[in-house]
Amino acid sequence: MDEISDADFIPDAYIQEGVLPAPGVLIAACTIGGDDDVPKNKVGVRRSGGWLEFRLSGEAILSVDADSAGAAYVLGENGSVIVFDWRAPSNQPELKASRQAWLNPVVEDLGPLRRLRMLGDDVVCAGSVGQAYRVVAGQFHALPPLMVGDEALTIEDLAGTSASDFVAVTSDGYAAHFDGTRREVIDLPTNVSLTSIDRAGENYAIAGKNGTVILGNHRQGQWSAISSSDQERSYWGVPIVERAVYAAHLGGIDRVSRGSLEPIHIAEAADLQFTVLRGADDGAWSFAGQTIGRIVGDRWQAIVRA
Repeated sequence: MDEISDADFIPDAYIQEGVLPAPGVLIAACTIGGDDDVPKNKVGVRRSGGWLEFRLSGEAILSVDADSAGAAYVLGENGSVIVFDWRAPSNQPELKASRQAWLNPVVEDLGPLRRLRMLGDDVVCAGSVGQAYRVVAGQFHALPPLMVGDEALTIEDLAGTSASDFVAVTSDGYAAHFDGTRREVIDLPTNVSLTSIDRAGENYAIAGKNGTVILGNHRQGQWSAISSSDQERSYWGVPIVERAVYAAHLGGIDRVSRGSLEPIHIAEAADLQFTVLRGADDGAWSFAGQTIGRIVGDRWQAIVRA
């Protein structure tokens, strides 16, 4: 994908998350401005070399995921899910007309949601107080909450094969597997606050604070922690791409190499932003603030820069 002009999309947008549902297609979910009373948002789709976009207001959007067939889902912190068709629309009115808003009325009282992921063919969203929902045709089906004793945990991210087989990670330092009936807390080698998780086959990678990345296999019960030399570093994204594991922090991107975390050389890193990393067929993609880029092997390519 060629570099995108700033004027196409970025000037008033702060990228919260993005996804690559098919080769050459990029979707970015963004907030606009800093009005917490009336949050404003923009969702952009880059396809065939140009942007289409629509705007939303009233609730900050935090997460986005999509499938290759054309369905995309955007999560708002108060529980709404906006679903739209990224494949068929050829102009902005058609993209806007494809939207549907699905509302979850219980979330505002319980606490905000944080992440939406497609797990196989299932759409699952989760957040604070351990709540998680499988979303089907506008209906929110509550899954058992993630609790340790009487404590409700804050789910930050999830990865798996379906709504009945996934691992959730929490800011409280726990990870738990859900098998469709119950949640089982995983015995990890560290209790640092966890931020992100990805899955490839039976293997998982988990990112956390204190410069920590955890690698493991839930079914085998084998987990190992890899620590950065910078213990003040917090990792926020951790994709697995062709057996390589990357981890993003605010200042750049590291790669797991021979049991350690080695920095990817990014010459202009001081002028860019990094947090979310998502895996795709053509590399690990970074979405943050006003920067979109990707890592292929050990090479950084800026696609959009501030």
